[in-house]
Amino acid sequence: MKGKAVARSSRRSDSTRAKRGGGRKATTFRLDPRLEKGLALLGEVRRVPLNRLVNEAVGEYLDTRSATVEAELEETLRRVKAYRHADADFESAISKFADAEAESAAQDPVEGQTTRAKGPAQRLVRELIRG
Repeated sequence: MKGKAVARSSRRSDSTRAKRGGGRKATTFRLDPRLEKGLALLGEVRRVPLNRLVNEAVGEYLDTRSATVEAELEETLRRVKAYRHADADFESAISKFADAEAESAAQDPVEGQTTRAKGPAQRLVRELIRG
């Protein structure tokens, strides 16, 4: 009977802890031994649990990195918008393409050349193609 009462009270305290912890869950990470020693030493000096130190460190890292990434993305977006507004209808690109086509049309080997039919079979094929 006592065992059941103890089990119930420990379950209650576990659920109470989970509610106070804001839904925190245990996570496993592999730390470099040097970092782990540094955390342990800092925890002793500050008299703060390692869990709190890690949460503070990760929070500070996320604040710093997310601000940096946000600034980089804003700069990239500004550059893309400037590029798009510089030639919104791609007139420059279309003009360059047309010029390149005009220059290479006379000497483009892919364009092909027509030759006269040499025999009756070639004449027949050409007539069929022309309709």
